[in-house]
Amino acid sequence: MTTADKIAAALRSIAPEGKLLTPDIPLINQLAAQWDARPGVQATTGDPAWIAIARDKIGQREIKGPKHNSWIAKGWKRLGAGWYNDDETPWCGFFVADCLDLAGLAYPKNFPSAASFKDYGTACPAQLGAIGVKARKGGNHVFFIVGETPDKLFYKALGGNQSNMVNIVDIRKDQVDAIRWPAGVPVPARPQQRLPVLPAGTISASEA
Repeated sequence: MTTADKIAAALRSIAPEGKLLTPDIPLINQLAAQWDARPGVQATTGDPAWIAIARDKIGQREIKGPKHNSWIAKGWKRLGAGWYNDDETPWCGFFVADCLDLAGLAYPKNFPSAASFKDYGTACPAQLGAIGVKARKGGNHVFFIVGETPDKLFYKALGGNQSNMVNIVDIRKDQVDAIRWPAGVPVPARPQQRLPVLPAGTISASEA
């Protein structure tokens, strides 16, 4: 959690309805930068809260047959899409919304549609914790960006419904249409938030 994240969390706890406003974000970024620049202050780095939550879900998967993974099947209703109750409906948007919700953040009302994340939050450069949206045949796919490959051609994508499970795969950067930062969270400006370089892995082949 960055310094800006901590300041935002403290302010969110006393803000009306627990929500920050868009004009608050530049002020928080400015305060965080000034604080981190003070002598003797070490800038805070590490996974944003929603990424720590997402990593804990790695390995969750669909259950073949008539049974369903209860985390997915029951989670739809909790997030506001109770018309779904299975793990066969494309659930990449559910995964991202669930992680944001558990971190105390807002998410798109139409979260079951990955395309709804294209206009969510704030546009930002690719960085650890950003949300990527990929256009693909038959729809879109949404995921968290947690790194890039050494050749700089692929993002390391932490997402759900990737080969029917939560995992980290490689998605080509030129296939990503939108990169967004969660609503109500200041966009980090510190260099520590640049993309980690991670070994090349499995290139995404199935997001449904």
